Parts: sequence; structure tokens; C-alpha cells
Amino acid sequence: MEISHVTPVLIVKNGEATIAATLDSLAPFKNVVVYDNGSEDNSLLIAQRYRNVLLIQGEFFGFGITKNMAASHAETDWIFSLDCDEVPDQVLINSIAAWQPEDKNCVADIHRENFFCGKAIKTNGWGNDVLTRLYNKEKHNFTKSQVHEKIELHSTSYKTKLSGKLQHTAITDLKQILDKAQLYSEIYANSEKAKLYPFSIIILKTWFAFLRSYLLKLGLLSGWRGLVISMGDSIGVFFKYAKVYQKKNSGNI
Repeated sequence: MEISHVTPVLIVKNGEATIAATLDSLAPFKNVVVYDNGSEDNSLLIAQRYRNVLLIQGEFFGFGITKNMAASHAETDWIFSLDCDEVPDQVLINSIAAWQPEDKNCVADIHRENFFCGKAIKTNGWGNDVLTRLYNKEKHNFTKSQVHEKIELHSTSYKTKLSGKLQHTAITDLKQILDKAQLYSEIYANSEKAKLYPFSIIILKTWFAFLRSYLLKLGLLSGWRGLVISMGDSIGVFFKYAKVYQKKNSGNI
């Protein structure tokens, strides 16, 4: 089976721990676009091993713009967007192979299963994770948001849902939680969406992020993993707003 009407597109930076599994799973596709934005590990060497991979190197302009730039290199108009730590299962591969929409306004939602240190997590808001990942680039693009990008829909867009799952290796080492908090908070603080709050409000938002994840979203049912995820959520909230506060107050918090 060769899938030639859809092109998987992924962006990567320092993804050597997971990108091989992702590219292995994409073997049925005739072409795969990998956009590397500054890897300093073995990601480039790994991607070069795959005959169906078109490797592009470029800058990072925020997640939305960078994903659109990566998709522009695909030969097909139909794009399957995924990250370098996501692996489509065989059911999803079969669904994409059989998917032949005639209307370019159609987009497809995909269920993503998120793994934390080897275990699928259903709590902390990680369980019901359905994302729009298959689209026609003539009609749709990612929003230009630097973080939390998504496919921008319009009045004639309509959705379908594919069978199968994306298996997302979200966290394999606790260091990644701190790395992601640093990355996303830095991008947010330098974006047009950055909001300035009094420091007392930042503290309240931090506590609420923890309580929402751990209690309201039942993180306590996932043991130590749920607790760590909740702590990570609160750390991320704290630093994204604290960095904005610092920038607006001449570096003095």
C-alpha cells in the first residue's frame, strides 16, 4: 500500500528520541516533509535515512507560521500534520489511505492518545484530545499564532472524524516538563498575545492552574503522573505571565 494523495508534514527541533518511530510509521506514504528548525542532535541524520522524506531546514517563526511554511513544500494539497513525537496507528493509516474527499473544504479530526512516562493518561485534560490534523492547503492553513496554533476554519469548512489514533509520546523524562514550560512561556512573553497582570493575579492564576488540573480534571486519579502534570501546568502558567511582568517592569519583579 502506497499513499500518494496525502503528505505527512512535521516540524522538528532536537527530536532524536522520537522521530525515528514517527518516520517508521509513515513508511506507507510516498512523500513525507520534515522541516527542521535548528536541531543540534541527530534528528537530521535520522531523517536522512528515509527515502520518502524531503528534508527542509529553516528558521522557526512560531508554531503556526512554521507549520504553514513546512506544508508549502508538500507536492500534494492534502496535508496530514503531525509532530515528531506522534505515531499514527495502523487503523489511522488505513483510514487516511481510504480517505478520498472531493470537497477541499473538508477537514478531518483525529483522536490523540497522550503518554506520560510509558502510560496513557486519561486525566488532566489529556484524555479527550481530538485535533484537526488533515486538511487541504488550498483552503486551510494553521493560524499565525506562535503557540497553541490550530487549523483556521471558515464558513464553508466542515469536519469529519477518522478512525484510529495518534499515539503521542508527550513526556518520557521529567526534564521535558521544564523544557516545555521554558519554551512556551518564552514564546508567549514575546508574542502579540502577551497579557500583563498584577503579580498577585499571577499567583492566583498559578494556583488555579494546579487545582484545575489536579482536582477539576481529576489528575489525582493518575497517581504521581497526574501530580507532576498538574505541577507542570502551574509552572507553565506562572512563568509565561511572570516573564511578561518582568519585561514590563524593567526586569524588576
